[in-house]
Amino acid sequence: MPLSATTDDWPEPQRMDSPVTPVDPLEMLLPLEEDLHACITMELKELEDRLSQHPSLEPAWRSLKAFLRQPGKRLRPLLFLLSYQLFDRKDTPPPRSALRVAGALELFHAFALIHDDLIDCSESRRGKPTLHRALDNDVTSDRRNAQSLALVLGDILFGFAMECFLDPELPPPRAQMAMRYFLRIAQETGMGQAAEIAHLEIPLADINESEIEQTYHLKTTRYTIECPLVLGALLAGADQNTHLALSAFARPLGLAFQIENDLHEVELLPDAAPDLAYDFHCGVKTLLLKRLHDSLPPTDQKLLHTALARSESQEGLSQIALLLAKSGVPLQLRREVRQHFNDARQALRESALPSSQVAFLEAVVEFIQSNRRHSESTAATRPRTA
Repeated sequence: MPLSATTDDWPEPQRMDSPVTPVDPLEMLLPLEEDLHACITMELKELEDRLSQHPSLEPAWRSLKAFLRQPGKRLRPLLFLLSYQLFDRKDTPPPRSALRVAGALELFHAFALIHDDLIDCSESRRGKPTLHRALDNDVTSDRRNAQSLALVLGDILFGFAMECFLDPELPPPRAQMAMRYFLRIAQETGMGQAAEIAHLEIPLADINESEIEQTYHLKTTRYTIECPLVLGALLAGADQNTHLALSAFARPLGLAFQIENDLHEVELLPDAAPDLAYDFHCGVKTLLLKRLHDSLPPTDQKLLHTALARSESQEGLSQIALLLAKSGVPLQLRREVRQHFNDARQALRESALPSSQVAFLEAVVEFIQSNRRHSESTAATRPRTA
């Protein structure tokens, strides 16, 4: 949805005076990835220079730097850069200021992962120790101190990421609008996380699917899909109608992306290690788990509750896997994922965006579909929602 506090500041609609040859965004990814990597490397050097003024933080920085260098999809900054390129409509690479904002999105994501891992008490991410576990191993022998240090290091990343929006090369009005919009998204992401925690206290039978989908919208759709697309358009000078079109396009995409995340956790169930922090034994209310519960007869619902209570054991996880296979819910949700992707394409076709931009964004759907697995889905770790 648009931000009413900023609608008067949006640029006037821009005319497309002549047709533009459609560009394949997938062909743009490699150079964008290279430029993004170089920019993030520079940003980390800038942060390292600041932290080096405090020698006592050097061990913590080593752990943080190793965490930040773990390979991920970098989906959000790449979506931002693709959007910027689309709406900037210049046949030139993104300027340094845009790359700096893209890097800020990745550093903000790292901040969110650090805090998410603390909330979930997770031990690993992307096949490596989470930051608080790395600090516990390498910096301090006190687990509580390691957790506190990870929390504060995440806060530092948040502040540094926000500073990147103040790059002097960005037009001041657009930079202010971008930061205001992003801070709203950051708040709503936190609200989604808070709602997920609040739902832990609600019995599975009593929560509504609409409540779960709203949490997905806050934690995934707006943060992962809508935010980078709208930010790129905003900083490139697009108008508010473009914002509305991108928001309508992003909503089904985000829902498809999050449901896929839930389904990937199911794929790992047969061989899952029982000590991993699965949503099942964390008590997270996912759409898959709610749909499973409601599809089972009362006798099997009791089996499900027993299995969830024992989900830190291999036996409990195996029982959940059997109930899922028996229910057919995963196959049902996979069909819904395909429909959500189709709904996103339909939203584009019904928008007022020029046909060249619709074609570009339809190709972006393919990019998102190919990156819908978690970064750690092939590793022996828990697939994540972030």
